[in-house]
Amino acid sequence: MTSNTPLASRRILIVDDQPSIREVLRTALSDAGAEVLDADGGAAALDMVKIVVPELILLDLAMPGMTGWQVLEALRASPDTREIPVILQTSSGDFPSFEQARRQGVAAFISKPFRLGDVVETCRRTLQGARPFLGQEAAPSAPLPAQVRDAGGQLMAVGRLIEADAGGAQLEMDRAITPGEAVVLTVQRPEGSQTQRAEVRWVTREDTRFILGLRFKK
Repeated sequence: MTSNTPLASRRILIVDDQPSIREVLRTALSDAGAEVLDADGGAAALDMVKIVVPELILLDLAMPGMTGWQVLEALRASPDTREIPVILQTSSGDFPSFEQARRQGVAAFISKPFRLGDVVETCRRTLQGARPFLGQEAAPSAPLPAQVRDAGGQLMAVGRLIEADAGGAQLEMDRAITPGEAVVLTVQRPEGSQTQRAEVRWVTREDTRFILGLRFKK
């Protein structure tokens, strides 16, 4: 079970002087659930953050008038914006100073031409606390609560999600369920609850808890 809105309700500002770049990034981030703002240059971005403070900024380095480095310096100089994580957009011709980026606390780089899936994943990790450029991983997320019900809606077991992918899930639950049983799994994620029909494939016991393996049904 994977979420198709990994950036749900997260506010992200794109700063780039090229309309086509802003549009491509806006579409990708919006499709991932984000609330997207954009600015066509550094001055416009600094004006915008005085009104609406984003949770993350994607900042182009090579812009006319005010470079990305100048924007970053202005952001870090203000107590209202100095803690906003910044991901720099670079191309092969930018040759950014990595030491300067470290001093400014840059969270990550994304390279042009973009792989949009990588952009979304970098944004997701950064919003969870990771700083890939600085070698800092996100803090472990809290276990997601899970419930298993039978086809009629009767609660069978409660516990937490261990892991999941497109094909199935592993759960730690308070009771066993017979393999072969058709069930409905509900996982409470930050963006809302998600349900999936599944079949119990196996069960093992660990002390007083049970580990269930589910296979999702289409």
